[in-house]
Amino acid sequence: MAYNLNAANWRGIPRSSGSAYAPSDYTASEIDPQEEETWDEWERESQYESDPKCLFCSQVFELPEDAFHHCNEAHGFDFLAVKRSLGLDFYKCIRMINYIRKQVLLKPDLASTKEFGLTGQEEFWDDDELLQPVMEDDALLFAFEELEVADDGQLQEEEERHNATTQKVDLSAIQPTTELENKLLHMLKNSSERNGQLQEQFEEYKKMVKTTFLTNIIDDTRSERSMSVMSVRTDNTQRNKDDPGNYYFESYAHNEIHEQMLKDKARTEAYRDFMYENKDVFKDKTVLDVGCGTGILSMFAAKSGAKKVFAVDNSNIVEKAQANIKENGLDHIITVIRGKVEEIQLPISRVDIIVSEWMGYFLLFEAMLDSVLVARNRWLAPNGIMAPSHTRILMAALDDEDLKNDRYNFWDDVYGFKMSAMKQPVLNEALVDFIKPHTIISTTTTLKDLYLQQIVTKQLDFSNKFEVEITRDGTVYAFGGWFDTWFTRDGHPIPLSQEAQKVQGETFLTTSPFGEDTHWKQTTFVLQKPIEVKRGTKIHGVFTCHKGIENIRELECSIQYSVDDSTDVSIQNFTLRS
Repeated sequence: MAYNLNAANWRGIPRSSGSAYAPSDYTASEIDPQEEETWDEWERESQYESDPKCLFCSQVFELPEDAFHHCNEAHGFDFLAVKRSLGLDFYKCIRMINYIRKQVLLKPDLASTKEFGLTGQEEFWDDDELLQPVMEDDALLFAFEELEVADDGQLQEEEERHNATTQKVDLSAIQPTTELENKLLHMLKNSSERNGQLQEQFEEYKKMVKTTFLTNIIDDTRSERSMSVMSVRTDNTQRNKDDPGNYYFESYAHNEIHEQMLKDKARTEAYRDFMYENKDVFKDKTVLDVGCGTGILSMFAAKSGAKKVFAVDNSNIVEKAQANIKENGLDHIITVIRGKVEEIQLPISRVDIIVSEWMGYFLLFEAMLDSVLVARNRWLAPNGIMAPSHTRILMAALDDEDLKNDRYNFWDDVYGFKMSAMKQPVLNEALVDFIKPHTIISTTTTLKDLYLQQIVTKQLDFSNKFEVEITRDGTVYAFGGWFDTWFTRDGHPIPLSQEAQKVQGETFLTTSPFGEDTHWKQTTFVLQKPIEVKRGTKIHGVFTCHKGIENIRELECSIQYSVDDSTDVSIQNFTLRS
């Protein structure tokens, strides 16, 4: 979509020419065939698929300026006025837009607000999580810079008018008559020169920061889309390399893996309970089951009152799913479709609910969430629900010497032989197994929060800071990770402060060592160098996780950490393999 700042494309609400939201006076040429190339500076090319949307209500516009003007006129929020009055920099503007988007999700009544104000004292201004878009393809995150241009133009006009009526002092024309006057004049000249230099440096700095920040966002977006194309098109050479022989889908064609998942009571009953306890939500709705397997979730949805269910899977298991559905007399409700969600076509344009059991080890292993998000973007209705709607990856420190001995020190004496060459690969492989609850020696930290109604594919690869506090004296031999999952009636996000509390209208599933065992178990990252700790010690660092370079179904992780105020930083890399 291209946003053209010319009169021929302007269809917004009439505005005064003195407004920063007003259109340009430029008129498109009717005879110049090179117009688009000649007037590149008047065009803003957007890579986003969605139109500019009001910060508060669901109304969309052709141009971002229309959306900002609507926010001012309909909801009493003047973006530029707030920016000027609070002295907001580029990053705070980004945080402000995302903060409002998030508040609207949490408080739907804000969609009809007539007045919205900010004092500058709110806690969100330094929240770096708000530098990530709350709404996918949010054009306003880019467009407010264009408003800045118009704003600067008005200020420049005012300054010129002020200068025209104010006599400028020419310092070179001043003739000091005393030694004191000479010193003062010298100081004034130095101050004036220094001020000019600082102003030039500051303008260059602002330009560099804005350009770098926006370029990174654009590059990330292009990278995300190129990765998406690479991962979903079967005729793409790179995809064939990443998923040789379609092994992933073939692995789900056999009974054993489905039996294991169905016997996981915590997992299966969470989905069942959410649907059976919220039949009013599912009644007469259209449901899409992504990765339907045996068809169990589709049958739960049908029994919960769904009018129509589409069960999609790219494995041979669909043949058994079809038989299971027919055997239970639900084939008049459930339609089974074999194929990838990136390629298939549904006979309808929108679904009300998407259910999917996409979670892998450490939540993101197998990269199935990418396909679920494709399905969401293609078919989920504007007020539709993702089930689950929110997930969260967590981590804690472990005091488990036996684990270190079993995985690492074992190679020091193998029937009387040393096999040190076997050690390093072990330390670079994440271990999927059950963590003994009593080995947890620290507080729990959130590594990644995934609000599935809004998250975009590029955010599934992440690098986030963490900090855990030791709860008793001991030795940290490893870090352990797991994930929590929520199902909600309306798809609302779960606050970070909320853990495993039972909340009305929500269904909670945990893979924590303190919860019921699941087939996901937990994921352990064994450290090469154990850390001696005391109660109150803090371990902090950065946890990085991304899809495997050679196999996108795998995960590659890196933990960078240090203890308390120490300047010694340790880094260890891990791979989570199938």
